[in-house]
Order: sequence, then structure tokens, then C-alpha cells
Amino acid sequence: MRLFLASIGTAAVIATSGAATSPAQARFDMTVKAPVHVETVACRTVRTRIVGPGGQVTFRTRRVCAPAAAPRRCRMERQRIVRPNGTVVFRTVQRCR
Repeated sequence: MRLFLASIGTAAVIATSGAATSPAQARFDMTVKAPVHVETVACRTVRTRIVGPGGQVTFRTRRVCAPAAAPRRCRMERQRIVRPNGTVVFRTVQRCR
């Protein structure tokens, strides 16, 4: 009978010592790592011309990132721009298909 009670007491001590981590520690356990999901992303810079009230023109530059599906064919294009005062400006623009 003593042996039986001793074995029950030992089993209870082992069971409680195995659960020494509190629920809070289990939630914030830093040894558990989530699988990293990384996809290749192609980013490009988009410049948008915005005409406000009264004819004021502003340019907004923003980055647009999308998953890289296939390599894009890009070429550099030279644009000839004539300004309202008559001056001519050449701009180099990248065009992609």
C-alpha cells in the first residue's frame, strides 16, 4: 500500500514538474518559429501627374510592388517635350511591356 501511494505521489510530482511553463510563457515562446514565406517582388516607381484646381500641376511619385511573374522587356525611350514657352526638353523614360 505504501509503495502504491509513493508511486502515485511520484507520478504527481513528475506531472506537475513537466508543466512548469505557464500559459503565458507558452504563448510567447521564442523557440517556436513560423515558416518564412518570402516571394520575389518586382518594384517599380510610378510618377503620376495631378492637375489640381486652378491648373496647378503636381507630380506624385510612389512605389508599386507586385509579385514577379516573368521578366519584363524594357527599353529606354527618349521623349522630346516642347514647353509652353517654346523651350525643348528631352527626357529619357523607361518603357516596359
